[in-house]
Amino acid sequence: MLTCLLATGVAVAVGAWTLIPIVVMTLLAVFVVAYERWVRDVRVIARQMLRGRFRAHDAPASPSQRIEKRLAVVRQQQNGNLVVFRGQSPFVGSGEAYLYDDIVVDVARGRKKNGKRQPPIPFSTSQLHEALEAALKSMDFPGIRVGQRLYVNGEHIISDSRLLPHKDGPPATDASADLLRDGCNPASEARTFVCAEIGGWKGQLVVSLFTRAVQSHGSLQVEWRFHVLPPLHTIFRLVDRRYELPVAGQIPKAMTTGVLWFMPALLSAPVMLAYHAALPFIEMARTLAQSYRIRHGYAFNYGAPRSIREIAISYRRLHDFVAADWLTFIALAQHTLVTSLRGFLEAHHVDMRQFTSQERFIIRNKVSKYNIEKIDAQNVAVGDKPQASGDKKKSGAR
Repeated sequence: MLTCLLATGVAVAVGAWTLIPIVVMTLLAVFVVAYERWVRDVRVIARQMLRGRFRAHDAPASPSQRIEKRLAVVRQQQNGNLVVFRGQSPFVGSGEAYLYDDIVVDVARGRKKNGKRQPPIPFSTSQLHEALEAALKSMDFPGIRVGQRLYVNGEHIISDSRLLPHKDGPPATDASADLLRDGCNPASEARTFVCAEIGGWKGQLVVSLFTRAVQSHGSLQVEWRFHVLPPLHTIFRLVDRRYELPVAGQIPKAMTTGVLWFMPALLSAPVMLAYHAALPFIEMARTLAQSYRIRHGYAFNYGAPRSIREIAISYRRLHDFVAADWLTFIALAQHTLVTSLRGFLEAHHVDMRQFTSQERFIIRNKVSKYNIEKIDAQNVAVGDKPQASGDKKKSGAR
C-alpha cells in the first residue's frame, strides 16, 4: 500500500504540478503505518500472545504450500526417533552437558551359588536397552518422553537410503528397529541411545538423559549423560510485560507511530517490496545450486545445527524451585537407571561385586559432581570424609 501511495502521489503531483497529491499521500501514509501498529499491538500481541491467551493452534496457515509441507516434515521430525546432527555434539537441542558417568562390568563372570560359580545368562545390547527404556518409562513424571533414538552425523547418511530417501530432500524422520539394533554396534557410524526427556515449568526447563550400552568380549560398559535446557533468558519474555490498552490509549499510540515513522516507511517501501518479490526466486536459485553441488560430489551435511531454543537460554537462576527441580530430575533419573541396570544384571546371574563397588562410588560422589553454588556456612561440609570448621561450643556438634 505504501509503495502504491508513493508512486501514485509522485506521478499525480508531477503531472498536475500541484502539492495536493503529496499532502493526501502523506495523510494516507500516516494512517497506513498507524493501522499496521494497531494490528501488531492489539490484534496480534494483546489478543493472542499475552500470558493465558496464547494458543499455538491459532497460528495462521501459510499461503505457501511449500512452507506448509516443510512445517509438516518438521513436526514429524520432532516426534521421530532419528536425529541427524552436524558439528561435535549429537544432542542438538538438548542444552548444555551437565553430568557424565559410566559403569564397566565383566558380564562373562557369573555369580556364586552354594560356593560354586554359575554361568551367566547371555543377553544382547538391544535387550538391555529395552529394559532400561521400560524402567525409565515407569518414572512418574508428567509429560516424560522416553524412547530409543538413533543419532548420526549429517555427512554419514547420504549412502543409506533408509536414512536419506532422496538426496535433494530432508532426512527420514524415523529409524526402523533394524537400524536401532545396528546402532548398538560399537563400530557403527550411527549410535543408538535410550533417551528420557523430563520437562518442567511449562517447558521452560528440560532435563534430558542419554544412556547407551556397549558389549565387547564379555565386558559391558553402560554410559549415561545428562543435558539441561534451562529457562529462557528474560529478554525473550518481554511480552509478559505487555498488556491490552483501553481503546482511549490504543488510538493515540498508533497515531503517534504513524506520524513519527511514515516517512522512513514510505521511502523504504519500494525496496522492501522488491526484496520480498524477489525472495522466492532467490531461494529457488539457491536450492538449484545446492542440488547441483550434491549431485556432482559435494559432501553436504544434512544435520541440524544448534537450535534457536538453546541460543535463548539463561543460566541466571530465576528462583530456587527451578534449581531444585533441576537436581531432583537428575538424581531420580540416575537412581532409576542404576537400579534397573542392577536388576537386569542380577536376573542374568552376573557377578555383581564389580558393579557394587562402582555403584557406591557414584552415589558417594554424586553431590560433588553437581554444580552447586557457593555454600557460606561454617557448620556444613559436603563430600567424602567431610569436616566442618564451625564453633563447637555454639554448634554442639561437628
